[in-house]
Amino acid sequence: MFLTGNLKGPWRYARYLVLVAALALVWACAPRKPVAEWPPAPVDYTLTILHTNDTHSNYGGTTDKGMSCYAALCEGGKGGYVRLDQAVRAVRGETPGALFLEAGDIFQGTLFWTQHKERMPKALVDRLGYQAMIPGNHEFDDGAETWLRLINSIKPQVLGANIHFSSDMKNRVKPYIVLEREGRKIGIIGVVTKEVPSLASPGPNLRFSDEKQALQKTVAELEAQGVKIIIALTHIGLEEDKRMAREIDGIDLYVGAHSHSLLANNPELRDRADGPYPVVEKTPNGAPVLVVSAYTACLYLGKIDLGFDSQGIVRDWQGEPISLDEATLKAMKAPAPNAEMVRLINSFAKPVNKLMSTTIGSIKADLAEGNPLEEPNVKLCRRVECRTGNIAADALRVVPFDDVQITLLNGGALRNSLPGGAITPGHVLGTLPFKNTPVKARMSGEMLVQALEHGVSSYGEDEGRFLQVSGLRYAFNPAKPAGSRVTRVEVAGKDGQWSPLDPGASYVVSTLDYIARGGDGFTLFDSLQWEEGDKLDNDVLRHFIEQHSPVEAKLEGRITVE
Repeated sequence: MFLTGNLKGPWRYARYLVLVAALALVWACAPRKPVAEWPPAPVDYTLTILHTNDTHSNYGGTTDKGMSCYAALCEGGKGGYVRLDQAVRAVRGETPGALFLEAGDIFQGTLFWTQHKERMPKALVDRLGYQAMIPGNHEFDDGAETWLRLINSIKPQVLGANIHFSSDMKNRVKPYIVLEREGRKIGIIGVVTKEVPSLASPGPNLRFSDEKQALQKTVAELEAQGVKIIIALTHIGLEEDKRMAREIDGIDLYVGAHSHSLLANNPELRDRADGPYPVVEKTPNGAPVLVVSAYTACLYLGKIDLGFDSQGIVRDWQGEPISLDEATLKAMKAPAPNAEMVRLINSFAKPVNKLMSTTIGSIKADLAEGNPLEEPNVKLCRRVECRTGNIAADALRVVPFDDVQITLLNGGALRNSLPGGAITPGHVLGTLPFKNTPVKARMSGEMLVQALEHGVSSYGEDEGRFLQVSGLRYAFNPAKPAGSRVTRVEVAGKDGQWSPLDPGASYVVSTLDYIARGGDGFTLFDSLQWEEGDKLDNDVLRHFIEQHSPVEAKLEGRITVE
């Protein structure tokens, strides 16, 4: 009656005040819509981003059989810098303002790296037209000096918001850059995994701080400068990118690396992809944030088109990794290969091909001769038992020492698949390029279980810590909490029979000096006294193939995922 009746005098105005107050209270108590759920604002600016990651010195791409190509262009092959350059020029022909970013790990992985180190990317990177790049952990495999020699001789701005070093490098490595496109400021931040010291050998003069803190600090600096479009160029892995996207406001796009993740919408790729392209998350304030990655081995060029509103919020997006094969390039009407780049890569390939010209033995496999036992960069060996891993682990168990019972081999040590058929010294060096030293020690069964638990502690992120084995087999359940995933461990006796591992017994175990000294986080080995072998790991594998040829490549149930 008070609100609807026919009141006179001052009560007539009071009822309107009460009505306004009631409506205000209802509005104040109503749940807020996150930014992304408000009626979409119009897109008034579109930005195209091109990106690569984890190319791992596959400058020539792969052959028609999926092995590393040691030429500028292998007939019937795909990928590599020449085709990458063609695709980039095709996109920029239509979209001149497209940005091109590199997310790290251009070092290591093929004989191009083994033979030429940083000299090859030094000759090639500037020809591709990157605006910015970051290092990956493998840029520090040979110490920081090799990486510094590269970045001091190339044009793209190198970023590293969480890399700390002496003051003389501050102009060459910056936490971020701000670029302008059509009057819009675009901030690009670079971060690399803080685990670099346990994954590589950066030396004592570089420090890697927390990635999240570095991103938050740098976003605040950019926003204070009026930058509304912010891209994070990261080498931390897909799962970490997704977590950061959900926890940090202000970033629109994560261009990622490290986990070699393939994101795709194409039905032909969807079954083996790690997610859609892009992965869409929401920031704490509800704004959309996108995550992209372009696999590994320079087989794809990532491409995403982003539509922003006037406030710099991404409102529209579309994209897909571009397959670097001849059919796709033809459909894109890509320009002809760059003749100078072809000449340069072929000149670098000459000494490499000498390593591929001598046969040292053969591998018997149930596939066509010359085909790889696993996919490029042997990503499979970081998830399950793999045939290249079985052969390499067997070699490390029987060649360098006489009394080893068990071998543990980190999957990250394997950089290329062995092929079926004839094997050359080049295949061996491409598979184990780090030139680590085999070592042995006596350890308890309890420590062995702890090592296996550490190996599967980050399962699903394709970390190099995942262990291939010889003389041992184990099962694990990734659905269980980390630290309690291993469900069964058995050891082979001298008669070849399997028996349960005894936690209280001791076993002679071989591995590589990399994880013996704590690499990939295996700090539990610090207390052991390790004895070194007299051959490097690639020499051990070469001897094994020579002595046991033809080596049978097969899966034996050494690792079971429950």
